[in-house]
Amino acid sequence: MIRGEVKAGPSGPVFLCLLPWLLALVSCVVPVVQAPTIALEQVHDSGAHRIAFDRTGCRLASGGFRGKVYLWSVRDGRKIGALDGHGDSIRGLAWLDDQTLISADRSGLINVWDLSVSRVVHSAQLGIVQAIALDPDRNWLLVASDTRIRKRTLPSLDALANRAMGSRVLSVAVSHAGDRVAVSTEDGRVLLLDEQLALWSELPRPSRDAQDLRFSPDDRTLLAGGWFRLLVWDLEQGVLQERSTEHLGKVVSVDISPDGQRWLSIGRQTDSSVRLVEADSNRVLRRFKAHELCGWQARFSPDGRYAASAAEDGSIHIYDLYAPYQPVVSYPEFDD
Repeated sequence: MIRGEVKAGPSGPVFLCLLPWLLALVSCVVPVVQAPTIALEQVHDSGAHRIAFDRTGCRLASGGFRGKVYLWSVRDGRKIGALDGHGDSIRGLAWLDDQTLISADRSGLINVWDLSVSRVVHSAQLGIVQAIALDPDRNWLLVASDTRIRKRTLPSLDALANRAMGSRVLSVAVSHAGDRVAVSTEDGRVLLLDEQLALWSELPRPSRDAQDLRFSPDDRTLLAGGWFRLLVWDLEQGVLQERSTEHLGKVVSVDISPDGQRWLSIGRQTDSSVRLVEADSNRVLRRFKAHELCGWQARFSPDGRYAASAAEDGSIHIYDLYAPYQPVVSYPEFDD
């Protein structure tokens, strides 16, 4: 080396002294994330769109872009069933009981499955479906069907009531008491209806569309996702709070833990990350490894032990929330 030459980087000893500082700096920029307990990669061709835990939390149903519905063991990720009765992307999944699953696709076909024989026992054809929701006693089904919401008996799917909303329905939810229905529409409204679908009240409008409405266990809070935000309505006070998130785009799906203390969220546009936050403080409790492509849905198991997420890359991730939080930072590699 010619004396007096300016070196391109620090010498070995200096670099080693600086390395801890550099790694600490990187850790402030690179998200610290936890890998899923079980990663089911590319299990749905062209996207895993909907997921639903059974009432024991032992099985997970998933529905994809091609209309396939699969059943999975939550504890070890084994595929334990496959249902082939749809020709369009799945837009709703719900367990009626341990042996009965409801599935709905975008074309409006709703199937009620007897899982003991993997056969459709009831079906109905409605308009384009965006979402479905069950009442807590499993007596009726609510369907967001294009610009209408439709109420159907279970398991027969006979018509009970319907209401025109005047705009495309984005999401529906039924309170845990079963006496109120929440509806969000593409024109920005968020409404509360009674059990007969008559107007109860209109909630304060959010600054962005409300995605995936969810009632808290005590029915005092209504939660939804929005662009970069969590939308939180205090239903007793009639007040809306828009909370910031770490998501970098639309928060397409949210859920509330059975004890009401934690919220789960997943991003879609420009973001496929999954976050677990404390409901009261909005503090991030866990950051889960992002899917390779845009997220679709995130759900807690009924006992609160597990969470799961589904995404456009066809993957399903399952997280054991009882397991110790073991975050990992992927540091950039340094050349020798």
